Amino acid sequence: MNGIKNWLAGMFTNPATGQASHTKIWANVAFGSMTYKFLTAIEPVEWMWWCFGVVVGGYALGKRGLSIIPQVAAIRKEDANDPDDAAE
Repeated sequence: MNGIKNWLAGMFTNPATGQASHTKIWANVAFGSMTYKFLTAIEPVEWMWWCFGVVVGGYALGKRGLSIIPQVAAIRKEDANDPDDAAE
């Protein structure tokens, strides 16, 4: 039961501080409301499929894409400080 509670809390809080994360709260509100509207539609029309895909999938892709930036910066910094490359 504790695992489920922690998982649910992780959807709305920052894991490092335990405080509410407005980014997570509003992202999950958008996901939930779009999913609800999509599931309750008698016959989802094409624009609903596109909106659902953009809202949910686009956010996930964007978030992953932005998380790569610090990793690339760290790799470049590591390469710049690599003494083996300076000898060549």
